Amino acid sequence: MVSLNLETWSALAPGLDTKASWQAWFDSSSDDGPAETSPALKQIPALLRRRFTTLGKYAAASTLNVLAENQSMPGIFASRHGDTGLTLSLLEEIARDQPISPTGFSLAVHNAVAGIISIARKDKSPITAISAMNGLLLQTLFEAAAQLERHERVFCVVYDIPLPALYQPYELSVPFPLALAFVVSRSDDAKANLTLQPTTQACSELSTYQEIFQFIKVLMDEKGSLMMNVNQANWHLAVDARQ
Repeated sequence: MVSLNLETWSALAPGLDTKASWQAWFDSSSDDGPAETSPALKQIPALLRRRFTTLGKYAAASTLNVLAENQSMPGIFASRHGDTGLTLSLLEEIARDQPISPTGFSLAVHNAVAGIISIARKDKSPITAISAMNGLLLQTLFEAAAQLERHERVFCVVYDIPLPALYQPYELSVPFPLALAFVVSRSDDAKANLTLQPTTQACSELSTYQEIFQFIKVLMDEKGSLMMNVNQANWHLAVDARQ
């Protein structure tokens, strides 16, 4: 069994930045998000803020929501696809036999968002960028548990944006920009406990974004559980609030 202590969390999507707005969206049973908006990120200097694409803006905003201004700790940035739209634009430039943008190339690598956020926060703590075709949330929790063997606290950001239209017939993606950030620790003073353990109980395999939405629901209630099936292995994730 893997046990993590949850200190705080924040979920962001266009028009969804409070518990009430998320609850209203869940109650609507819709996969459609509100009109596209972007976080302001006024805490980040304009020179760095301009380097963020939509993907980076949501990851940065959710990170800033769970970390104090001068709080320093290792971070895990988990995105299944990364900035696929930016990568596609670079491939299209190559196909047209045009030189690719050095800035675009540097921002398309999978750890670019994490790097810009760490520079903006002046945080020299270790950062890890991961990707997983299946079980992105589960792999993030495993990585966090491993890092807590060495560190007192770790913050995690799970984030993605819709795939470009070219790829959507072949792969599911989030219906709108989405970022979920949370801090886990070894402290017994945390607000809730997360437990993760294998189970023989049968469950259906959920898409990555369905798992994230279900996890947000559980976090909102501060009590509950969800089942995850990854590579034919079933896992039970439970959240229990501390009194």
